[in-house]
Amino acid sequence: MSESALTGPYRPSLRLSRQDWWLVMAAFLLSRIALYGFGYAGVHLYGNPQLGPFQAYCQFDCVWFMRIIENGYDLYPRWLSKGNAANWAFMPLYPMLSGGLSKLIGGDTLTALMLVANTAFFFALPAMLLVLRQIKMDEETARFGVWLLAFSPFSAYFVSGYGESMFMLFMLLMFLFAYRQQWLLVGLIGILISSTRNLGVMMVFPVLILALQAYGWREFFRFTENAFKVVFALWLIPLGLFSYMFYLYHLTGDALAFKHIQVAWGRAMDSPLDWWISGFELGGRKMYLSIMVMFGWALNLWLFSQKRWAEATLMVICCTIPLMTGLNAMPRYMFGLYPTLLAIILISRRWPALRPAILCLSGMVASFIAVAFVNAKFFTV
Repeated sequence: MSESALTGPYRPSLRLSRQDWWLVMAAFLLSRIALYGFGYAGVHLYGNPQLGPFQAYCQFDCVWFMRIIENGYDLYPRWLSKGNAANWAFMPLYPMLSGGLSKLIGGDTLTALMLVANTAFFFALPAMLLVLRQIKMDEETARFGVWLLAFSPFSAYFVSGYGESMFMLFMLLMFLFAYRQQWLLVGLIGILISSTRNLGVMMVFPVLILALQAYGWREFFRFTENAFKVVFALWLIPLGLFSYMFYLYHLTGDALAFKHIQVAWGRAMDSPLDWWISGFELGGRKMYLSIMVMFGWALNLWLFSQKRWAEATLMVICCTIPLMTGLNAMPRYMFGLYPTLLAIILISRRWPALRPAILCLSGMVASFIAVAFVNAKFFTV
């Protein structure tokens, strides 16, 4: 039995002080002002000056979510230039919540998408603060983590009509309650995360690792109460995805339609190393994506070196599975993960003098990506 099983889990207070809320509100408002401001200026200078900030940020997947809200899930593929794409690839929770809000505010689908995304991101900021305190980060490092999340390089996806903000929020909450060994909450939030993105189901692996670190293997072989709680949570996590698969089976006859339809976007299963090497061979945008993959690998190795086994394992899985189908979107997948940001935070704890440079560089990249994103530059996808 591990030491934590004997002494009980470390559970600091989840109460936030007034100073904490001022930090959260400052980080949220400044990041929204900066990103929407850069986006609005970028689309007026280089794109369509008729677009407002919300319209400018409704690019790529945002349009698919709007179609789901307005028309429901497709009965057959009918989109893109070849007419071979359907909206089955997009998980239901984000459009469901946004669709419900849209009805309350008079049918404004785009505003509802943006409000849900930004609300989720607002609560992700205090969740990050609590997570970092939970793993015993010093106060300065924890507050740096909040600013890093607010101005992370691909923050454009946290202000747009995407499910990234919800995915980040649920991931942070799952890690928070897994660290605290509150397994029922982990399982219930797990249903939400696997309803937000199919990779959310992979949270079963870090949860299991954290449970094994807390209790040891023998606890599970003895079928103790703690082991039962963990196993119950692990069974709950995939229920969101399984429910969607059940729906797709009755809609299309294919429970894996969300996976099979990816071929419409040119995604095909292959070795992740082959995809990575192909980026250098093709050059241009693809080379940039391959370089970003290497950056992700470096951060992942740092997590392993710091013995953050659960977080590092999740990062390996959530970066490798998309890479098996292509290089596109790898940077946003990577920076939409708590473990990626945790790796950078751990580096900043080791070398605190780097923090201003990290935030400056991250904010500059976020601004650049925002301007490119609102002008529909495909390398930002």
